[in-house]
Amino acid sequence: MARGDVDGAITSLEKAVAQSPKSAAAHYSLAIAYGAKAQGGNMMNALSYGPKIKGELETAIALDPKHAEARFALVEVYAAAPPAMGGSPEKALAQAAEVKRLDRVLGHRAYAFVYARQDKLDLARQEYLDAIREQPGSAKAHTYFGMHLASREKNNAAAFAEFNAALKADPTYMPTHYYLGRTAALGDTNLTAGAASLKKYLAYRPSETEPPIAMAYYYQGLVYEKQGDKAAAVQSYNAALAINPTLKQASDALKRL
Repeated sequence: MARGDVDGAITSLEKAVAQSPKSAAAHYSLAIAYGAKAQGGNMMNALSYGPKIKGELETAIALDPKHAEARFALVEVYAAAPPAMGGSPEKALAQAAEVKRLDRVLGHRAYAFVYARQDKLDLARQEYLDAIREQPGSAKAHTYFGMHLASREKNNAAAFAEFNAALKADPTYMPTHYYLGRTAALGDTNLTAGAASLKKYLAYRPSETEPPIAMAYYYQGLVYEKQGDKAAAVQSYNAALAINPTLKQASDALKRL
């Protein structure tokens, strides 16, 4: 998956599921791989993989009802998919309630995801604020809100405030560094801070559920490019492609330079 070889990942994970059919982790990982395949193709491709994604997630939850990440992924499927692919806002909210029973912060994010898909940004914002009110020392809660502010509300200043609050709460929560750097790169703002955060993230080995290193190199390259350091940008883009040769953003950036 890290190298962009989704087909290879699916082949391996289908074998894992066949060999360990009662492994919730195997079913969950296969669902994620199917999701990557669906996103990388056309609408017909997405339609064909939709039931597979939903089926693997439902199996993972049946095997492990406390698998919060699988439940959150199912929230995303129900909220984002059209009805033909099993989409249902009601089922998404029902799963969000289950996520909240297992993980309050992730549960608030699940509700916020559903509301954001419905363009109910006030309700989405309130979910993030409630998470922070309940757990003000949670780096994850502040990071989730910062991600929302940057991507949905296009308020980079407020997003950076949340990322900084997250780092103050727990400077070892590394995804914050990634999203701070990503926001700096895409927003062409706070580039020095973004470069510093991405450098820290690149010294870290993320889990399979955290942002991939190849994307961190890409955003580092984008920061350097916007700082006018072409040589450093090229080096970062090449580092991204060395890990994931299929990363189109990095290859397009090299063509641009």
